[in-house]
Amino acid sequence: MLPNLTKSGNDAKRAITLFEMMIVLTLTLILSLIFVYSSKFIIVRTKVERVKEEHRALSRALQNYRMDYNDYPMQLSRLNAPTAYISSLPGDPFTKQSNIKHYAYYHQPSGEYEYFIISVGPDGDSDLDILIQKYMLLASSSDENNDGTGDYSREEALDYVLPIYLINKTYDPTNGIISDGDVITFSHK
Repeated sequence: MLPNLTKSGNDAKRAITLFEMMIVLTLTLILSLIFVYSSKFIIVRTKVERVKEEHRALSRALQNYRMDYNDYPMQLSRLNAPTAYISSLPGDPFTKQSNIKHYAYYHQPSGEYEYFIISVGPDGDSDLDILIQKYMLLASSSDENNDGTGDYSREEALDYVLPIYLINKTYDPTNGIISDGDVITFSHK
């Protein structure tokens, strides 16, 4: 008698169909995309936390400087000389790595705020500088005299632009990985 050549349920070798292969590849792709997005989100969130901690350290150094000199320095570099209020000035992690740039610092002795420490944030551009340039351009073009001298100083523009900037251009982590806005630390008078 000849052996039974028909396939039984347990003995059959089953091949993977094209449909099953597509399902596996689709699930793999979805999981890898979730992983990549999550890791980018974690990196951005970590950088934002680093910026906030460095801003706290700079704020403490600025307060110590103020205790000694009864005023805030005009530049952050003054925190290193002649007395070191901070061991080294931290670089903004959101700027290009080849061009390590320190945080922007604005000292407003006459305004409502004493100082601002600003990181460009995840979008990588300085929104305050853009607003100041727009204001200075609009103010000089709408001047009644329009003599073209550009009598508007950066400090005047800063006084006008700061309230708008603080409301509209503060970094919000709920807007995703590349959120428009800067990470800002400031002190009221």
